[in-house]
Amino acid sequence: MPNSDDLEKIIKTAIKVVAILIVLLLLAYGISKSEFNNIKKYDEPDTTTYKSNQPMSKQKIKFANKRRFSTKVVLNSDKMANLGDFELNIKGNKKLVMNMSLEFKNHKSNSWFNSNDIKKEIIKKGVVLRSTVIDTLSHYDNVNINNPKMQESIIENLNNYLSDGEIKKIYFNKYITHEN
Repeated sequence: MPNSDDLEKIIKTAIKVVAILIVLLLLAYGISKSEFNNIKKYDEPDTTTYKSNQPMSKQKIKFANKRRFSTKVVLNSDKMANLGDFELNIKGNKKLVMNMSLEFKNHKSNSWFNSNDIKKEIIKKGVVLRSTVIDTLSHYDNVNINNPKMQESIIENLNNYLSDGEIKKIYFNKYITHEN
């Protein structure tokens, strides 16, 4: 028969083993009931679509999904291109949400420097053009679409990156400023 010190060690060891088993069982139960398998990976494509309580036609749903928020540069016609939606912080603790279109024209000369296809160039350089608009607007304390100096500055900076044509005019399709 074990003495009292040995019996005490056996009881303490048994209590520790039971406590560890309880903790492991609780941990296993918690993991099995968790939502870990529902976590999306960072590189999964966004498959969410526009949802509304109102019945909508397929055409309206398609348009709503397309207009949700797009940074894609799109040609609207032979003379117009849309640079997409912008959302940026501007000076004075404000946020600007806008959508901008460009009216452009081809250069008359057909030299070996340019292919005389401004449409392809705008699509190809879309990211640079968007970045130029953001950079230009970030230098203004008060971003105002009625400011001709600001508009001229945007057009001039955009034209610095174009060789096959030039931007004649810019249009703000959507323009909202609000406090952060």
